[in-house]
Amino acid sequence: MALALSVLSAQSPSGHAVSGGETVPGSTAREKEPTSVSATTIVVRDGTRIAADVYVPAEPGPHPLIVMPGAWWTMPQDSLLDDTKQLAEAGYVVVAYDPRGLRRSGGMVDMAGPLDVRDVSDVISWALAHTPADERRIGLYASSYGAAVSLNAAAHDARVTTVAALCPWTDLFDAFVRNGTRAGTIVAFQETLGTLNGRLSSETREAFGSVGGGKDPAEVRAWARERSPRTFTDALNAHGTAVFMAGEWSDPLVPAGQTGRLLDRLTGPKQLWMGPGGHGSSSSLEASLLHPELAVPEHATRWLARFLLGHPNGADRLPPLMLRPRNAGELETYPGWAAMEGTASSVRMRATSDGRDPRLVAGLDSAADSGAFPVVGLADSLGLSPTTALPLLTPPLAAVWTSAPRASRWSLRGSPQMRTRVTSTASHGTFVAYLYDVDALGVAQLISHAPYTFTGMRAGTAFDVDLRLPASAWDVAKGHRLALVVDGGDHRYTGVSPLGSTLTFSATDTRLSVSARIG
Repeated sequence: MALALSVLSAQSPSGHAVSGGETVPGSTAREKEPTSVSATTIVVRDGTRIAADVYVPAEPGPHPLIVMPGAWWTMPQDSLLDDTKQLAEAGYVVVAYDPRGLRRSGGMVDMAGPLDVRDVSDVISWALAHTPADERRIGLYASSYGAAVSLNAAAHDARVTTVAALCPWTDLFDAFVRNGTRAGTIVAFQETLGTLNGRLSSETREAFGSVGGGKDPAEVRAWARERSPRTFTDALNAHGTAVFMAGEWSDPLVPAGQTGRLLDRLTGPKQLWMGPGGHGSSSSLEASLLHPELAVPEHATRWLARFLLGHPNGADRLPPLMLRPRNAGELETYPGWAAMEGTASSVRMRATSDGRDPRLVAGLDSAADSGAFPVVGLADSLGLSPTTALPLLTPPLAAVWTSAPRASRWSLRGSPQMRTRVTSTASHGTFVAYLYDVDALGVAQLISHAPYTFTGMRAGTAFDVDLRLPASAWDVAKGHRLALVVDGGDHRYTGVSPLGSTLTFSATDTRLSVSARIG
């Protein structure tokens, strides 16, 4: 669960009063240690009590300030990765806090919305008034939920000069609804853990309900836009904020490519590290042990040191995009996300249905699958992609197109694109597309997948579909084939296909294009 969700009397800038901190009874600063540590309650401008831990270096200030909004969910082993004390020993004042509505803090969960953004500013103002923090050197550092809060807050508060955001969402609507398809088990899992871990606001509950209850996604769109960092890109650029981000290729909450497209829109100092795994894997203990060459938290702290401490450590001279492919060991560098994807090329695909248009029974699943959530992310960190056997994938449960065996090694980078022509016996329905790497024995390893939902179509009339799958960095070995598979559903998504309807896919009008380096 941690890997899946790791699935969040000074004056504020606008002049609202922010009350002083109150030391929690029984907590004391630790003596004879290089930093003082205290638990504090910060009362923000609307009266909500925010629980925070404050770390202050022993040396005289002023010191650069790092504010750390917490994640959506925490587990006992998270303490193994707690580097707040180390940051204080390196010379920062650190204020780590539980976002409103979660764990020790009061209020209701705002899902990285305006109240969360305002809380960050109030915590900064409190720290400037009550600690030896330097108002000219302020940074935000967080993972998952807290990372999205940090990016949104930096866009609204020009005092923030740098951000280190590990596995943030950048488009919240895209996490809830993909290609018209509502997320299934993932959103339900996230809502359940949020309820167990805190108190969801009525607005947040309504948004989860709109996705899970089948209401019009338009009701969620405006709510999500206000909580998506991509909405505030211009403000980040206007502030010149130095932004470090990290992401994972198999993140079920943040489709790969989402963070990369934000990277290319930023004009200030910027960097993105991409690696194998699921949500939060880049900042986990497991990732540090399995892939020490990535060392994402280490590079995040180097980024902070460069822009807050002024250390000439070269962090800002590394290329904007650093990545490790899912099934290869060497790090790769690129000047940006679009440069990594390059120009897509068409791949000749042949239907396995002997030229006939494959017909599927809508709403039924096949042996093609996105993998067992939430452990699929950990498996991906270990180099274990969801696997199936190609001979098991046949109509009426699955339609399959395959390429010829590759004559040389193929390094696929970026978002595969599927184009097809579909005829449905119903006006609405859902299907899921999968891209596999298939060896000579027919063992198929999943490269990427995406759902697609259509509504308002005329039954019996063919329509075109242009579907972009989440990005991946995957090397296809010589002699392997690519397989494009379509079936009627997947446990990750909520389908809308009527019982008994069918989907027919054109055998000849289905095409695949990918960006790849050959050899």
